[in-house]
This record gives sequence, C-alpha cells and structure tokens, in this order.
Amino acid sequence: LKAKRAQGKRTAIIHFDAHTDLLVERLGIDLCFGSWCTHILEFLPAPHHLIQFGIRSSGKPKEHWESTFGVKQHWAHEIIERGAQAIATEVIAQLKADNVDELYVSFDIDALDEEFASATGTPEGNGLTPQHALDILVALADEFPITGADMMEIAPFTDSSLVGQSSSETTLREGAKISAFLINAMNR
Repeated sequence: LKAKRAQGKRTAIIHFDAHTDLLVERLGIDLCFGSWCTHILEFLPAPHHLIQFGIRSSGKPKEHWESTFGVKQHWAHEIIERGAQAIATEVIAQLKADNVDELYVSFDIDALDEEFASATGTPEGNGLTPQHALDILVALADEFPITGADMMEIAPFTDSSLVGQSSSETTLREGAKISAFLINAMNR
C-alpha cells in the first residue's frame, strides 16, 4: 500500500470475511489475524477504502465498526437479503466516486457459509454462498483492475464439521474456484 501510494495509485481493499479483523490488539498482540485491518487503514487513501463483505460474527454491531474506524461493511445478511448484484452496484458507485484506481482482494474462506467452507479455523453459519462472492467479484473486476489478492484460512485438516473428507474437499474446491477467478482477473 505504501508503494501504491508512492505511485499515485488509489487502491481499495476488498475484504471477504466472517469477522471484521478490526481489533486494536488480541491477547496483547497488536498485529495479528484479528487486527490486520486496523493497521492498514493509515495506508489507504481513506478508511472507507476498506470494504468488507460477509461479516456476521462480531461482538459489536456494524454501526460500531463503521463509525469507529470509518470502514464500509456489507454484512452477510444484507447481501443475502438484498442480493449480491445490488450490493456490488453500490460499491462500484462508491469506488468510482472516490476515483479508486485498483483493487486488492483479501478473501478469508470463512466468509462462505460453513456448508461450503467448514474446513477452516472458525467456520460460521449464515454466510455467503460461493455464488454471492463470485457475483460481487465479477462485478468489481468488470469495473476495476484487481492487482493483488490472497486466499486465507483454508485448513482441510481442521475440518470441524465431523463430515470428513467430502467436507474438506468442498472447502478446497470452493476456495480453488474463487482463487482461480482472482488469478484470472489479475491477468486481464
């Protein structure tokens, strides 16, 4: 993000996750999996250039996170109720109004409902379907270059569903589909 700023690029972070990752610290550790979003805000053109999708496991409401940190969130229930395309259209309008040049996508597999992603450290119910995520990503990639991406927290050996191999395979398959899309989007 520092390099992008030095190049004059306005980059937004698109973050799919069941959790906000906006803690100031966790168990006395300031920079960790639960706090990384807090620490990147200073490197973005504006805090609302961190746009989060799929949040649903939080001890605090959406309003707290948006007002405290200035980020923009689209919780899982909103995406399910309103539709992925409607949310994507709003986000595209926001990004265009802010003259964003490019996107970095960070995808934590637990943004997906545990039916599709149980092989992760913290599977959560009531999440997005892979199609919700892909609909949003396709819409964003049609309007902005995706110049970097990551896929996080796929952990087939920690599958907590008690279903066994088929469940781990589902998580791997869905993660691979989304990763393949992101790789192709970066090569446009």
